[in-house]
Amino acid sequence: MPEIDLPLLEAVRGIAGDGLHMLSSGYRRRPDGSLQYDGERPGARWHAHGYFAVGMWMLADGVVRRAVLYKRRWLDPDAKVTCHSRPPDDPVGARSSALVVFLALWAWLSCGAGLRTYESVFPDLDLAMSRRTVQRWLRRALLQARKTQQAIRMAVIERSEPRPVERLFPQGLPPPRGLLRRHWKDPLMVGRLFRALVIAVAGSIALQLPLPILLAEARGRWDGPCDSLVI
Repeated sequence: MPEIDLPLLEAVRGIAGDGLHMLSSGYRRRPDGSLQYDGERPGARWHAHGYFAVGMWMLADGVVRRAVLYKRRWLDPDAKVTCHSRPPDDPVGARSSALVVFLALWAWLSCGAGLRTYESVFPDLDLAMSRRTVQRWLRRALLQARKTQQAIRMAVIERSEPRPVERLFPQGLPPPRGLLRRHWKDPLMVGRLFRALVIAVAGSIALQLPLPILLAEARGRWDGPCDSLVI
């Protein structure tokens, strides 16, 4: 793999300009321009129970926008409990799509610059979060770095078959430049998370697959706690 000067920013922008809501039939556009996600009924005893709205930062044509998203709510009338359908790019505890979170972590870890000085993949992504929020996202992502790497790798493997996935990375996966610049509290997990991001970006480019679709497929292979998956 070329020296991860990486898929340059332009290459990353080419696979990540549109969020999943622009690519997936799982979303519907309401007449007022807001988004609606119905998902699937959790089971036979569950009944549709309206919607609830959240605000979320999403990408469309390389521009980050604050979208209103209505998620389907479900009711179990016997147990008197509710749940809701969560889109595959809707991380728990983040009011930004998984793609926005991914690109923030990518920009920081791939460039070797500090938290305050790294260049965002798209100029206005900083509207969606403060750099302190990105720091918080990194802390959460590191807790499940190994499982994240496994899920992304499996998604790439399934897409690349029958070709060996190693052919996508002939020169191996480098450590993040930041490991050479500063002392992380957990360099092993930082390196593991960064390699997961590299697999996703390089795999998406090689397979000519939009990054948000690859991330959604990786999410389907996730076997960790559902409330801990950040990207």
